Amino acid sequence: MQRNELTFPQGSFLGRISQESWEQLSAKWTVKNYRPGHFLISADDDGLDVFFVIDGTIKASIYTDGGREVSFLTLSNGDCLGEFSAIDEAPRSCDAITETDCIVARISAQGFRDLLKTNPDMSFVLLSLLVGHLRRLDKRVVDFNSKSADVRLREKLLELAEAYNKNNEALIEKPPTQTQLAAFVFSSRESVAREMGRMRKAGVLGRKRRALHFPSVTGLRDYIDNQ
Repeated sequence: MQRNELTFPQGSFLGRISQESWEQLSAKWTVKNYRPGHFLISADDDGLDVFFVIDGTIKASIYTDGGREVSFLTLSNGDCLGEFSAIDEAPRSCDAITETDCIVARISAQGFRDLLKTNPDMSFVLLSLLVGHLRRLDKRVVDFNSKSADVRLREKLLELAEAYNKNNEALIEKPPTQTQLAAFVFSSRESVAREMGRMRKAGVLGRKRRALHFPSVTGLRDYIDNQ
């Protein structure tokens, strides 16, 4: 598998490692296709392998004792997962479930650790990404303790709108469901539905068939600032 045949974001693990590291890594992994809804990792299991998203989207989440889903992050092309257990050999800390058709590469924990020891650029990239994860989780903890669920939802929708912003308009063809949004902002689907209904009435959010439509990203920012 040649990296020049694929497109990985520059901020992803596979997009940032050197060509030499890519060649050594891809020579050791195995690649498999998965359908949506497949559990690559289950919380508390004792697997240690590391996975790399070649194509597709994977959701990492956990469930509270009350059965509520809490979504940590979404992984896509170039991202890696399972590296925590590979490094400390502790049980998995969350579930990882494919959200779309996915192509995923897999390497043993020992093989991954051996590469980290001999490829300094790979170790530094992994360290940088882990620091980034910690910073985002820190922010979510602060947001949870200082902001209402409605505010967290509005800010998440603004984040999505800005990611798809084209000429101050955003159209998300495959948006997250209300249940998925609720899991991310640690709220209920009913609360998410109510707030999105208020946003539709305000004209800052709409639907075009199955797509989520933001007619004005600037208008969405103003709406959030004035709430």
